[in-house]
Amino acid sequence: MIEKEEDIQTLETCDSEVNGCAAFQKLKEWQIDQYRMAVDQNMWYMGERLGRPVDWEEAEEDFLHNGYYGCAPRWRRQYCRSKCTHFNTCALGRQFTRK
Repeated sequence: MIEKEEDIQTLETCDSEVNGCAAFQKLKEWQIDQYRMAVDQNMWYMGERLGRPVDWEEAEEDFLHNGYYGCAPRWRRQYCRSKCTHFNTCALGRQFTRK
């Protein structure tokens, strides 16, 4: 679970020469933000559906079991296409955005 900014720092960093992504740190931070927003949204929808308050852990567990599949590749495509400043010269980014 990634709830706090300090949790980002504990994730393993990746050298762009190894993974080929010049914007890896920004991508990772952006994906973490997307994940948090998705769990927050799920928490709200679950609360509405169940008619009671839902805490973060419950919403995260539900999201991981029911909604997460497919988000990471979709978020990567979205970041590469619309957020990354290296996309025009990035073969890896173009590879991720092919359908």
